Amino acid sequence: MTRPIAQIAGVAGWPIHQSLSPMLHSFWLRKTRLNGAYIPFAVHPDEALRAFKTLKRTTLTGLNVTAPLKQLAYEAADVMTADARRLGVANVLYKRGGKLVAHNTDMQGFAAPLLSRGLHGHLSSAPAAVIGAGGASRAVIAALMSLSVPEIRLTNRTDSRAVQLADQLSVPSLYAVPWADRNEALRGAGLIINASSAGMVGKSRLDINVAYAPETAWVYDLVYNPTETRLLKAAARRGLQTLGGLDMLIAQARPSFKAFFGIDAPPDDPTPLLLNLLKNP
Repeated sequence: MTRPIAQIAGVAGWPIHQSLSPMLHSFWLRKTRLNGAYIPFAVHPDEALRAFKTLKRTTLTGLNVTAPLKQLAYEAADVMTADARRLGVANVLYKRGGKLVAHNTDMQGFAAPLLSRGLHGHLSSAPAAVIGAGGASRAVIAALMSLSVPEIRLTNRTDSRAVQLADQLSVPSLYAVPWADRNEALRGAGLIINASSAGMVGKSRLDINVAYAPETAWVYDLVYNPTETRLLKAAARRGLQTLGGLDMLIAQARPSFKAFFGIDAPPDDPTPLLLNLLKNP
């Protein structure tokens, strides 16, 4: 009996050695017993646009795309989904009908852990504070808007970047808060999100005081290495509910897996595997 042709997908970034996506997708591939593979690709930004455009001529079914290549992935595509167009960047490229499609699963990935915990009512009844004004923040803000968060307070270590992003999005419920007033932005917030790289291994620490947050606030740190960031530890000491970056990583990967391999990712939880990998790199 002829064995089905292997389906091969991967993740592209620069650098790429730190990505957990190969372990995550390989875990699901083993569980589904698909004849497939998921491979990391180190792609320099200067070569990325050309490389992505040639994806249609390869046997790859698709790619996840991580920083700093998401804008280039979007530009390389023939077709953009509504979610990719809304953010202007893509973290997924896949082929359909001879066309290269740009998609973005970051909004879905960010929102899914919140909704699975039944927080829709909580989110729609209090402001949210977002730290960071990069690409991740765009997805976070778009998701918060779709979840009917009444007010979004955006702060960034470089004030001009927060102002620029708020002006670009031009949403009445979104406004920039000066970094000097960042702790004041936490007052009354129902959800506090670190969408910056601060607190990540090898990056600067995040200078935020969660003592300003109300006792009912949830704290969501998109950083997953370390899994317990200083922010999450400080929030836990205050008795606040927390969410870590692994939750979003796994949630955004599920729709990617389906786009690449044609079936839903299995319900098996890869968290223990990823935690072990982070503790024993």
